[in-house]
Amino acid sequence: MLRTAIKTLLARKLRLLTTSLAVLLGVAFMSGTLVLTDTIGKTFDQLFADVYRDTDTIVRGVEPEFGGDRPELDAALLDVVSRTDGVATSASWVSGFAQLLGKDGEPIGGDGPPTVGASWIGDGELNPFELHEGRAPQGAGEVVLDKGTADEAGLAPGATATVPTRGEPRAVTVVGTAKFAGADSPGGATFIMFTTEQAQQLVGEPGKFSEIMVTAEDGVSQETVRAAIAANLPAEAEALTGEAITAEEQSDIRSELSFFNIFLLTFAGIAIFVGSFIIYNTFSIIVAQRTREMALMRAIGASRRQVLGSVLLEALVVGVIAGVAGLAAGIGVAGGLKAMLSAFGIDLPAGDMVISARTVVVSMLVGVLVSIASAVLPARRSSKIPPVAAMRDSAVEPRGQSRWRVLAGLLVTAGGGGLLGYGLVGDADQPAAMVGLGAAVVFVGVTVLGPVIARPVSRLIGAPLPRVRGMAGTLARENAMRNPKRTASTAAALMIGVGLVGFITIAASSTKASVNASVDRDFNGDFVIQTKSFGDAGLSPRMSKDIAALPEVGEVSATRWIGVGVDGSEASLTAVDPTTFGQVADVGVTQGSLTELAGETIAVVDTVAEEQGWGLGDAVPVQFSSGEQPLRIAAIFTKGDVMGRFLVGMQTFEENSDDRVDSLVFVTKAPGVTEATAQAAIERVTTAYPNAETQSRSEYKESVAGEIDSMLNLIYVLLALAVVIALLGITNTLALSVVERTRELGLLRAVGMTRRQLRSTVRWESVIVALLGTGLGLTVGLFFGWAMVQALADEGITELDVPVTRLAIVTLVAALAGVLAAVLPARRAARLDVLKAIATT
Repeated sequence: MLRTAIKTLLARKLRLLTTSLAVLLGVAFMSGTLVLTDTIGKTFDQLFADVYRDTDTIVRGVEPEFGGDRPELDAALLDVVSRTDGVATSASWVSGFAQLLGKDGEPIGGDGPPTVGASWIGDGELNPFELHEGRAPQGAGEVVLDKGTADEAGLAPGATATVPTRGEPRAVTVVGTAKFAGADSPGGATFIMFTTEQAQQLVGEPGKFSEIMVTAEDGVSQETVRAAIAANLPAEAEALTGEAITAEEQSDIRSELSFFNIFLLTFAGIAIFVGSFIIYNTFSIIVAQRTREMALMRAIGASRRQVLGSVLLEALVVGVIAGVAGLAAGIGVAGGLKAMLSAFGIDLPAGDMVISARTVVVSMLVGVLVSIASAVLPARRSSKIPPVAAMRDSAVEPRGQSRWRVLAGLLVTAGGGGLLGYGLVGDADQPAAMVGLGAAVVFVGVTVLGPVIARPVSRLIGAPLPRVRGMAGTLARENAMRNPKRTASTAAALMIGVGLVGFITIAASSTKASVNASVDRDFNGDFVIQTKSFGDAGLSPRMSKDIAALPEVGEVSATRWIGVGVDGSEASLTAVDPTTFGQVADVGVTQGSLTELAGETIAVVDTVAEEQGWGLGDAVPVQFSSGEQPLRIAAIFTKGDVMGRFLVGMQTFEENSDDRVDSLVFVTKAPGVTEATAQAAIERVTTAYPNAETQSRSEYKESVAGEIDSMLNLIYVLLALAVVIALLGITNTLALSVVERTRELGLLRAVGMTRRQLRSTVRWESVIVALLGTGLGLTVGLFFGWAMVQALADEGITELDVPVTRLAIVTLVAALAGVLAAVLPARRAARLDVLKAIATT
């Protein structure tokens, strides 16, 4: 039996290849994701190992319990540390946000690796950078750039540039470039290095340091010198060994990369799941084709176990091929994923490709297990073929629907509907997550019910074909209906891909509609000014004052954000100007007034106030990085999706935070002034602040929509693999179906059917299957899109928007893809030799 199974595989190499291809693509996506994230992880691991290579101890501020940055260290602490027993050398370091502007005024970097402003460390042993060209900074306005950033910006020693920091942009002179541990840049990050004094002024705090680095005397261990230093530190500072800080930074970056990893692996899982339908279909057809062969084996003495094993052996070979080839292709996929993400503005550092043992094992296991699991049911059916079947000319396909399938499908679908309903109207902590879980379960239920749905829906879709295409149309419809299990499983693969496309399209369109509605409904401002850069750049408060002095504008109101703890839970706090904010935005104040946000006061959204039992005048404990501060409730409002759930006045913010930059600035135009005139006046001011971007209301809405569309297009690209695999499944199923129906097709040709009619029959059968999968997918996707919008109502997604045109394009593309998927099977069917086909058994 083993030799027979191997010879069967070798005799059908093309079938083996096409079957393996479905899982191979999914495994390649998965292994490529693992290779990419492992490579990025190793790059950052090496980065932090190099940073702290010669550091025995590091002193830093203690991280606040709830949000905010670590407190800076007093400069006097450097003397305390340097005089500690066991300390050989010590150096201070200042770091914060800074970003270089290119010659076109656009920021360099910032879409992936961090952009850092720091002090140049004079101690060569503690400084991970080494000069490549030029010299170290010595005075105000002088900087050293990492070589990678200098090359990207086209700057060399002697060139001038602009650096937006946490405030006003500064003109600087590049006096040197540096390499990091021999590399052009530390993992793709951007470093702009000033003198210590200027770094304190621009990215830190005057008279303070971010960290103090220490090397120990010969023979003194890291732990010994750390303990000696820690004994002399104030409560707000801590000391860690070089090994501990390296491990911590490496762990933190792995944790941050985990979401990215899960995000990509989710799409790989979808592709593999879709591929499993193809394997199931393929082996179902193979079993049907080889009914006489397997029955003859049983008749001459083969046991059921041997027949079962021969089919599973084929699945094992398919899985091994998919695993090995998928792993090899994954290296190319990793490079493609990085290039694709870079095209969407997500720059990731990457070094030499890392192929870990985990990636190899997981790729092989997934390829083998998915293939075998998908082939189990067809293999079991093959082992049950009675020897008497060898006496028949052809096998009879089962057409009845199992009552157990119907019952199981209904129960699973009902269970998913229950979870979905609980997420919508129940008291779920995470309604969106519950709706998502319910949607996934309903997907499974609809898949189980697929054979029940397939026959009547195929009849409905194919109803016009007899009149349009005559006998070819009639046969196409009947072929789609004759084996509803096969039709359903082929369509299910496409249903999943199209359903997700439809769901995400509706969710994205609804998000854009909700943002537009919120801007129109809740914001009275005419312009929004925000930073062009990601990170902590912010906008200089002087800018909003300069704009407020313009006669062309009316009200100007700035906002800021900070992470805090509210009553023991992490929260985001928004600072507003109490005198002007009400003129540019409406947060739905129902009690109190925003103008009372002065001193130690806070405004709270009504849902939180009701949940906590708070009312006007009650004290709310807020944990800032500097300590806990009770704030009295001065207002309660209803629109928490506008600016967050907690608002404070600028005075309260500045008393409890060292951050002195604005996040957003809202501006109204003066009465009688046109929008164009006001915007031109504002942009004359913001020219002095290159990091600021002025947008009208319509431009702001377009920018938000553009960000959503960018993410949507990225998801489309990632989902495209699942759709391609589904279409490959249609091609594979039709091709094997042509082989299975060879004698039938020969008889049709013998009684007068032309080659053109035969090709048309196969093509229209493919269209019916494609439209079945697309129709089910769009129906399910539309329902899930509606449900998710309802679940996210409290998060500001209040408008359901169904993009009919885009969904119609999806349907049309699916139908055309169905025609393309049938090209090769249709040609093969049309080229069958009539006499040989009739003689086939």
